[in-house]
Amino acid sequence: MGELLIRKVLLCRDRIVKIRGALPDPPEAIAGDEIKEAFVSFHLLLLVQDALDLAAHLIAEQGLAIPSSQRESFSALAEAGFVAKDTAAAMGQMASLRNRIAHTYSSLDPVRMVREAPLGLEAVSRFLDEIVLSTTAAPPKG
Repeated sequence: MGELLIRKVLLCRDRIVKIRGALPDPPEAIAGDEIKEAFVSFHLLLLVQDALDLAAHLIAEQGLAIPSSQRESFSALAEAGFVAKDTAAAMGQMASLRNRIAHTYSSLDPVRMVREAPLGLEAVSRFLDEIVLSTTAAPPKG
């Protein structure tokens, strides 16, 4: 695993810790705290963007076909054996969340975002684990 990938993985893990620490309990508390809502949504956007950057780097490094969407970036990594298909699907959902945050679509419900964030953060953690494992595993003996 190259230095750039290592730095991206570490940055993502740091963002996960920050987001988890900022999630209000109960999730409904986010509705009354614009600063916390902005912090959580911004760091979720950055986290997913960093994961997308990591995916794009791997796709380019491995000479995989260029995906036509962010969601397809994760599918391409699954097809190439870097991540599991269920992980790619979960990361595709995170890419959709990133788009809703970035483009301030009215469909972004901050309470739902906070309620579902732990599952999303787990998906990103799983994605990172699988990327690290697949890029540092010993090549098959042949």
